[in-house]
Amino acid sequence: MTSSILLADIGGTNVRFALSTENGAPLECVTAMRCADFERPIDAIRQYLAFIANSGAPLPGFFCMAVAAAVRGDLIRFTNNDWQFSQAELSQSLGMPIMVLNDFEAQAWCLLDPNRLKLRWINKPATLASSAPGISSWPHALRTIAGPGTGFGAASLTAGGEVISAEPGHIAFSPLDETDLELLQQLWRWYPRVTVEHLISGPGIANIFCAVSCMAGNRLSPAEAPATADIVAMADSNRLAHQTLQLFSRWMGAICGDIALTKGSRGGFLLSGGLLAKLGKNFDEMAFMNAFTSKSAFSQWCEAIPVAYVLDEFPGLAGCAVHTYFMTGQRQNL
Repeated sequence: MTSSILLADIGGTNVRFALSTENGAPLECVTAMRCADFERPIDAIRQYLAFIANSGAPLPGFFCMAVAAAVRGDLIRFTNNDWQFSQAELSQSLGMPIMVLNDFEAQAWCLLDPNRLKLRWINKPATLASSAPGISSWPHALRTIAGPGTGFGAASLTAGGEVISAEPGHIAFSPLDETDLELLQQLWRWYPRVTVEHLISGPGIANIFCAVSCMAGNRLSPAEAPATADIVAMADSNRLAHQTLQLFSRWMGAICGDIALTKGSRGGFLLSGGLLAKLGKNFDEMAFMNAFTSKSAFSQWCEAIPVAYVLDEFPGLAGCAVHTYFMTGQRQNL
């Protein structure tokens, strides 16, 4: 292994960097930047490399990056910003080998030992009893991590240690009742195919607000929507903003429960992403769990799934480090 590993987690809005110098050790030189401040990914990477060179930190010889994009072939095109790059060209320009993972694929590597994560429980079944130090009490079954940001993503870790990435943000949204269907019909006026990401994301909150406003007789298009932060800020005093976040919480619960059923996530379901932290008390955990477990004959099946928030600030970076050490055989501290 090299003296350090360069890590990056690039989303639709922000790019985060760090160094890993030892398996299991805390990340070093963690820095966040805005994607919009750079024309290309390599510009942000070079700025970070200049920063660590000036700081005296050990220069990296390997680069592992998580991207909010599908990873197929050499060319990486981001889903929610206009960045793209060639893996081969980036490796040649930086003079080091690189490895590229989907952003939630990277986070799923943290599920090798979820007891290492800082968690806040939403649903902790009695079967998840405390155990002796160093022995995981989590069910030995597939685990999933999911969450909203600029988009919506998820990935899973099988009981055998294989990470399965997916693009659940781009599946079609399914209404739960007649009111949802009415809202969906409003959304169809703006989007020919309404996906999960059109609703369960930062921009999705604005879409929901526009839909409920139109249903209340206030014509409002997504181009005219308030910022997500403004909708959250007025949730205590504005009926439509409050309704928006209630729908967001319920729909996210239903979607995550469907993912858990589809994947067989009996080993746990973790929620990640800075958006949920920004929602704070406006994310209705009870509405989320009611919809997560409301699965007819499989309600009890879903009720037995451990569900928690991931409180770690940089799970994508940590997952890149875990993946790199795992793939190079340095597994003793994982």
